Amino acid sequence: MARPSKRKLIYVADNLFSSRKNTIKKIRPEQLDALNLFPKFHDLLKNKKINCITHMKDFDGIGSASIIENNYRNNINKIFFTDYRKQEIADLVKRTRNLTNSVIIISDIGINRDSVPDILSMLRNFKKNNNIIIWLDHHEWDLAFAMEIAYNLDFLVCNENEINCATNIVYTLLGKKTKKAEKFVHMVMLGDLHKQAKGITEKILQKTGYVISQICFQKNATKNLRTLVDYISNYNLNNNFINKFYKGYLEDAKKNTLLLRKYMVEFAAKNKRFAVSFSKNLQSSFAGYFLLDKAEADVSIFYNSSTSTVHLRGRGTECASFAKYFHGGGHPFAAAFEYKKININSKKDRNNAVRAFKKAAEKIY
Repeated sequence: MARPSKRKLIYVADNLFSSRKNTIKKIRPEQLDALNLFPKFHDLLKNKKINCITHMKDFDGIGSASIIENNYRNNINKIFFTDYRKQEIADLVKRTRNLTNSVIIISDIGINRDSVPDILSMLRNFKKNNNIIIWLDHHEWDLAFAMEIAYNLDFLVCNENEINCATNIVYTLLGKKTKKAEKFVHMVMLGDLHKQAKGITEKILQKTGYVISQICFQKNATKNLRTLVDYISNYNLNNNFINKFYKGYLEDAKKNTLLLRKYMVEFAAKNKRFAVSFSKNLQSSFAGYFLLDKAEADVSIFYNSSTSTVHLRGRGTECASFAKYFHGGGHPFAAAFEYKKININSKKDRNNAVRAFKKAAEKIY
């Protein structure tokens, strides 16, 4: 069984401030702050037009954009929200093809082998259009992919580790240090790295996760996510806009949780217990931990029919290798992959999916 490393290094390619062009160095995550690059980045960005590309479906992506907005509000041209899915990346290539003469900051966007050709095409176009490209991520990157992509970047931080979420990397390099910002970044980190949060922090993380999911499940997602970034960049996490989407999520989640409960199936593979279920419009962590608790499972597998995406959560058992088997990715205990569209009301479709997941689990674990 694949096991997550206890002590991973991060990859840094500094083609912006260093004379060592197109090289990647490996450093310990805690050494990133010691590079003291904030003054250089601040001088670079304060007079530049900035375009942001960030993950749309979790607090870390929204938090990353919010840190940039908070520090460089007058310089922001556009914020593009995307997901890791192949079609989303292909659509992003089209939406960003006309960006010119700006700094493009990509945050919290992982890669897999299916998305690399489109990503490389997008980056080469950015460079042709005289853009500076900064990519700040904390997902696991294959070193060969990192080297190929870094060649087309001006600055890169990537790879899985137990210290930095993307918001923290963005803050370390691009953000002015304040107590309010430190508290915000720490909260996002607790949520994204699945560390224990208590009291009001836990409630805010849960509420914000539900709000982001509800926005993404509805029309005008880009417009509403942009509004959400405006509020969060001012550390305003309790207002009528946020509360409206939170209420909507809770109302929709009642019936969708019934589906999740109704369609739950359990299986065992290599002494590991798995819980599988099917529903729609449920926040992935809520669905995942619901299944883990309900079945006392080691790994939960949630198929969201709204996006044809399978979301994985592990409790003491890593699940990133499971996602990679299906050309997906993520973190050791929270990952996802695209799956074919199925009718979740069809018992035959559900059973076929469960058989495919069980077969994969028997090979992986």
